[in-house]
Amino acid sequence: MDGISSAASVIAVIQLTGSLVKLCGGYIQEVNNARNDILTVQQAITSLEGTLQDLKNFLQSENGMSLPTSSRLVSDIAHCVSDLQALEARLDPGKGRQLMRKVGLRALKWPLKRTEVEDIVKNLERYKSLFLLSLQVDQTSMMVGMVRNADRINQFIDLVKLEGVVEAGFESFSDRDEVECLQGTRTELLQKIMEWSISQSQKNIFWLKGMAGTGKSTISRTVARILKDTNYLGASFFFKRGEGDRGNAKKFFPTLTRQLTLWNPELRPGVQKALDNDPDIGSRSLREQFEKLLLQPLLSLDQPGRQSQTAVMVIDALDECEHDQDIRNIIRLLPLLHKAKLVRLRIFLTSRPELPISLGFFEIGDYEYQDLALHEISKEVTERDIYLFLQDRFAKIRRDRNISNDWPGDKVIQELVRISVPLFISAATVCRYIENSRWDPKLRLTELLKDQAKYVSRMDRTYLPILTQLLNDQESDELEQQQLLQEFQDIEWTGLAIDWIHSGRFSAFAAIKISLLGFCISHFGIFCSSLQPSFM
Repeated sequence: MDGISSAASVIAVIQLTGSLVKLCGGYIQEVNNARNDILTVQQAITSLEGTLQDLKNFLQSENGMSLPTSSRLVSDIAHCVSDLQALEARLDPGKGRQLMRKVGLRALKWPLKRTEVEDIVKNLERYKSLFLLSLQVDQTSMMVGMVRNADRINQFIDLVKLEGVVEAGFESFSDRDEVECLQGTRTELLQKIMEWSISQSQKNIFWLKGMAGTGKSTISRTVARILKDTNYLGASFFFKRGEGDRGNAKKFFPTLTRQLTLWNPELRPGVQKALDNDPDIGSRSLREQFEKLLLQPLLSLDQPGRQSQTAVMVIDALDECEHDQDIRNIIRLLPLLHKAKLVRLRIFLTSRPELPISLGFFEIGDYEYQDLALHEISKEVTERDIYLFLQDRFAKIRRDRNISNDWPGDKVIQELVRISVPLFISAATVCRYIENSRWDPKLRLTELLKDQAKYVSRMDRTYLPILTQLLNDQESDELEQQQLLQEFQDIEWTGLAIDWIHSGRFSAFAAIKISLLGFCISHFGIFCSSLQPSFM
């Protein structure tokens, strides 16, 4: 019986007790020789009625549906109703009412013997005690639940004090437009990473390294997606230079800790202890944050006989962390996580093979990690994946622009693959340039492929035709050029453009100010979004 049904039954009992109290009141006024017995029965009924009122109110409260003891009183309530109905029949039989109307109330006689009164009172007291005990059990249970809820609320409030970088996590709103690997691409690599993630024999850290444009962040997002769907994603941090705390390590460990406590709430007491001992722990050194917020709570869970759990932390673009020493410190600290036994933390980390990171891994020794270089993946595999990527993007362009299915043709796609390999970002830049809704995609593709033989490198073949077209298409005043150049200064490819100019291979731009170059590229979102390191 649920709380609502129990409450209805209790109301029926209360109505019976009310009727019995009135009947006893009539006997008290008219019967003198049994007054004490009548009062004893009336008081027992009244006392039971008070307990029943409390029980009814409790069952009808917002917690009534979840009161297990009180809501399971159906059998006891039924017995109580039966006993009270029998008592009512003794005190007010139907024929007795007719007789009273004929001879008057003075004819009333108390129908119960002293021994019967004693038995009735004991029975009523038993019901009262039973209902009262049930009520107290549920009240206590509810209070304990309220205390636990309060503890959880307080714990949540305290964990809020542990400031993390929400935007750095997987699926953050700021990264809502970032893509994952196209289905059918990177299959061998993704399979290798997934096998590593669940293996108990391989090293705890997997370092995926690759030069700019090889698709590291796209792979990281895909890995994070697969891990999340299988409940193996413990935490993630996607570094991004120039975007506040995503570009430094200040809140790196607090962010990972917050996410891990959501993945495994058992970590919360240990983290709470660290916060209680030092409310400013989030502002301490990287080592202290790591030890107090991450390592010690993990170690506190280790108990003999418990089944271990595996979780993976995805750390993307570590090279975009602003301070080289912080990068090396992070790499030094992460291997210490292997000390935790109950929660086996694996670390999937991507970066460019820049000096601070290479030195960091050199310091910890190759027995702590395994690595894979994207630019060392076979040319055939990379060509296949870029080919599939271009096929998919051109199919979308055809749908969006209502172009026939025979465009641009396999021969053209193969040529675009040739000038893009090994950089996925080159293929992506070409597609963004061609699919821009302001221009005819067929014309743009023709201009891009025109006179390819005159360009020296693959980079020239991809970018110089695009830059040339942008210069021919756009004009702006000097102030706007300077403003847009300022926005473009953080993009690494500016250095590449300057190198082209200085090398003489960029002779078409020799007479053009670098500010104009900055304007032309940054004016088009296709370059600001596709050429910045976060895409690579």
